[in-house]
Amino acid sequence: RSKFYEQRPLDRFSELQYALEHSKLVLLYFAASWCPMSTPISDALDEAFGKGDVLLTRNGQKKTLSIVYVSSDKTLEEYTEYTRKRHWLPIPFDSPQKNQLKRHFATCAHRELEELQFDRKHEIPTGIVIDSRTQGIITTNGADDVEEMGAGALDHWLKMQGWASQMANSIAHDNDSSSEEE
Repeated sequence: RSKFYEQRPLDRFSELQYALEHSKLVLLYFAASWCPMSTPISDALDEAFGKGDVLLTRNGQKKTLSIVYVSSDKTLEEYTEYTRKRHWLPIPFDSPQKNQLKRHFATCAHRELEELQFDRKHEIPTGIVIDSRTQGIITTNGADDVEEMGAGALDHWLKMQGWASQMANSIAHDNDSSSEEE
């Protein structure tokens, strides 16, 4: 593995490791059951990926995509009802990593800003697509992509992942070449 991939910023989130290890892409889905803007995106995710064979579940078989739900639900009951019938891998409602991920990606509901104390870059709903191998961000527009492209969003993300990999390999090759010249 090249030096380019040595920094893996998400390794510190144990709740993400199953998804990162068992799928090519991870969609971190920041949303809430009470948010009227989240519902159409959640429905679009279910429509696009809920019935197919691309989505990772807890059966351990490697898949193309994992959807990890990072909840802004107010209660455990809301959270449980919202995730019960979905094929997502939700971060546990009471896990401290839920808020740590929100801070890491500067993404949360407006009502959480005072409690979390950070400058928000993304509001809910947001879908951040991660390359599982490099842990690099493919796009922060995953929710919009699913709403606009449906299941075609996955092919779009895989193409973007391919381009990012080509660029990284090119950079690593250029760095290796310049190191040899010194």
